[in-house]
Amino acid sequence: MMYKGAALSYKRFDREYNVNQKEKLNLYAYQYLLLYVAMFFISRVFLLKTLMPFGIAFFSAIFTVLDKKSTLLLGIISILGYLSTSQEYLSYSHVITLLCLMVLMFFIKDSKNKILKISILASLFNMISSMFFHIKYITKGFLAYDLFLALLESLMILTSCYIFAYGMPAFLNSKKRKVFSKEELICFALLFSGIVSGIWDIKYFNMSLKNIIGFFLVLFAGYVKGAETGATIGAAIGFMISISDAKMPIFVGIYAICGLISGVFREVGKIVTCIAFVASSILFYLYTINFIDIDIVFLDTLIPCAVFMLIPKRVYDRVSDMFDREKRMIELQKSYIERIKDVTGLKLKDIFNTVSALSKILEENVNNELSKKSEINELVEKLAYKVCTNCVRKNLCWDKELYYTYNSYNELLRYIEKKGTVGPDDLPVELKKKCQKPTELSREANHLLEILRINNRWRNKIINSRKIVAEQTKGVSELVRTMMEEVATSVEFKNDIEEEIAVALDRKGLEFDDVLAIKNSRGKFEVTIYRKPCSGKQLCSKEYGKIISKTLGVNMEKESTNCSINKKGSMCQFRFVEAVNYSVVTAVSKLSKEKISGDSYTFGNIGKGRYMVALSDGMGSGAIASNESKTTITLLEEFIEAGFERNTAIKAINSVLVLRSCDECFATIDMSLIDLYSGIGEFIKIGSAPTFIKSGLNIDIVKSMSIPIGILDDIDIESQIIQLKNGDMIITVSDGVIDSSSKKEKWLMDIIIKCDSGNPKDVADYILHKAKENYGNEIGDDMTVIVTKIWKNI
Repeated sequence: MMYKGAALSYKRFDREYNVNQKEKLNLYAYQYLLLYVAMFFISRVFLLKTLMPFGIAFFSAIFTVLDKKSTLLLGIISILGYLSTSQEYLSYSHVITLLCLMVLMFFIKDSKNKILKISILASLFNMISSMFFHIKYITKGFLAYDLFLALLESLMILTSCYIFAYGMPAFLNSKKRKVFSKEELICFALLFSGIVSGIWDIKYFNMSLKNIIGFFLVLFAGYVKGAETGATIGAAIGFMISISDAKMPIFVGIYAICGLISGVFREVGKIVTCIAFVASSILFYLYTINFIDIDIVFLDTLIPCAVFMLIPKRVYDRVSDMFDREKRMIELQKSYIERIKDVTGLKLKDIFNTVSALSKILEENVNNELSKKSEINELVEKLAYKVCTNCVRKNLCWDKELYYTYNSYNELLRYIEKKGTVGPDDLPVELKKKCQKPTELSREANHLLEILRINNRWRNKIINSRKIVAEQTKGVSELVRTMMEEVATSVEFKNDIEEEIAVALDRKGLEFDDVLAIKNSRGKFEVTIYRKPCSGKQLCSKEYGKIISKTLGVNMEKESTNCSINKKGSMCQFRFVEAVNYSVVTAVSKLSKEKISGDSYTFGNIGKGRYMVALSDGMGSGAIASNESKTTITLLEEFIEAGFERNTAIKAINSVLVLRSCDECFATIDMSLIDLYSGIGEFIKIGSAPTFIKSGLNIDIVKSMSIPIGILDDIDIESQIIQLKNGDMIITVSDGVIDSSSKKEKWLMDIIIKCDSGNPKDVADYILHKAKENYGNEIGDDMTVIVTKIWKNI
């Protein structure tokens, strides 16, 4: 089954609301009750005791997004709000403006600039109406001060209309909103501030309803969104409540400080938050007003705290998620990454199935070669055709005595296969009696069998070539399967950690453009820093690692000594990975019988916290042995670094050595793989000498009875798993060291125990020196000693 799909490019977007799209309001829906309440109370808000701009601005904003019927209803509610203030002519002037707008809405057509048109018209109508009532009824004359206030109020209507229009979708969206933007949050704050400010200041036992509602909103906002939001909303509510009071700065400070405190203490729970909230409000009140009203302030803050405690925590979490736009965007990113992983996984699965099927077909072709029996039958037919076609005894031999003649030819071919060649005197007894062409028969039989040998030799090469391709194809399929597993494994993006690292780097004055922090498939931290190049000063190695390690609480180290710089040279990228728990050091000592050693080795990190030590001993010594061992080690390095599974790599190397020459050529493989996070060692030995592990005074021997690679087409690969300890030494040697004494590994165990040095180089030199002494201070064979010491990091 084939899958086809395309992943759309990811793009961040902000929610935009089309003011030309009308919303039909369900006038009796409970979710719009806040809109009615807001329309009524925000119309009652006074500024400087004479300005009432918010009701007209709010109506104008609604006018741009609602149908005429809904707008008409809300205009009536706004008129009732103005009239409820009992300000007579001041209220009448704003009512006249609203009536003009309500009439005008039947004549204004929808357009892109509708909000601009209605806000300008509202400002002009308000200015004309305000000046008329001031000149005719309020001041009964023209004053420049009245003109200034009218201009100021009209300007406030113009700007407030845009602010309220941006927040309208939060009220009017018929679908359940899951996230709000910061701009909408500000609109909410101003709207709630207006509602609270427009409430009648009802008092009972000197407790203010307005203050109780205001303190609750501040406490709620700070606890849900943090100190920054709490202080902002507190300042907004304090400003709106007390804007007509001479003590305005005092109330702004009280509400702002209370919002700040509720946000600071939200992490320790609701109880501590309420205690800190009440204490801070009383303390601030003591220093700003007087001691007489302390009981009033106490009750005004205690009642909101009681209501705050009764609300379940899940309500706060739900509201916090609604306004946490950044969290929502992170969730969208994760969701998109999951979708990409699914699409990529399907495509990799298709590739895996295709390559696996190809590998199986190649293996079948290798295994479905002609059998020996069919080859002999074909050879007999060819021999009979060349020798017996023109013979006078043809009918007698192949018609009447077919069975005996066929068996005699088979016997002849088997004899040639054993002896190599035959002459007329070597023919089977039955053929000697009957065959009239013994010389020609023996000559043609030798010739055909030699051709068969040559063909088989080339056929075996082709078979081995197919095996190599089959093994490599199988290895590629395993690589794809591993990629599928890695894609399926979720990589955690740590946005909170990125912010902590960014703050720590900035605090130390270290330059950076971006920080990326993840947890990989092994659960280990990886942190990538992006910054401008430092011109080779190695700042990334000196300073960044310490700060990142301290921030994460784990030891981090730079993955590579080199940095990655983009083509333009404007951005440097370097990565820190979680430091391994174990460190390893390796030392080598070697002697060669000839100018060129037949032993080859390699060691070092191979990525993902793994360390490899490998030794190969070619057949014999000198250039030929060196060629085989170098080929083995080079191919092993390439396969492992490319990500091939070790069994696939070793089988492919075996096929290459079998294919390379008609003569026998083989090499041993002695490989140790160490996990530097867990300290677990895996030992793979193919035809190699034993490996010794020194742990304190104990010596463990790892050995295998397998034959070297390059001899047989198929090999069995065995491995042993051992948990290494702090201070352990792994001694890997070639067979030249073991064979230097008739006691084999026994003498080497004694030497290792006697050597009390903890330096790997000293141990390797000491073992090599003793092996040379066993040869009578001569070099009897190529000898290599590799000593690897492992210790646990503190």
